[in-house]
Amino acid sequence: MLQALGKIAGSVLRSLFISIVMFIIVFSVITGEFPPNFKRVTNTFKNLQQMTQLSRQIQEQQKALKNQYTAHGEVDENDVEALQELNLKRAELGAGLLQAENAVSDSQETSELKQKMKELETQLFRLQQRVSQLESKTK
Repeated sequence: MLQALGKIAGSVLRSLFISIVMFIIVFSVITGEFPPNFKRVTNTFKNLQQMTQLSRQIQEQQKALKNQYTAHGEVDENDVEALQELNLKRAELGAGLLQAENAVSDSQETSELKQKMKELETQLFRLQQRVSQLESKTK
């Protein structure tokens, strides 16, 4: 009896270990980083919960609009706008899920681009001043 329980416990632990290793491998492949950032897992899970909740709200809103259309032959524009806002929020969450892994590199690129823009604006300002000086000399 004790031997059977030991075999069962060993099988369960082996299965659990293999499942954890497979999760880490799959998550690393999906995110493209090793070791995986497990904070991203919690954020992704929260975003998925929000998307699920928004999807339910959208379905309820669509049913309400359909019922309103069948009853009155028209729908209220405020209800349509509310539905569009919910769809936009869901799209933003979805885009956030897809672009989460590129956020760090994008922020670095954005700061570099902002720095280059400042330099170009400074050069443009200097050129405008020089053109103004040359125009005043020629007159």
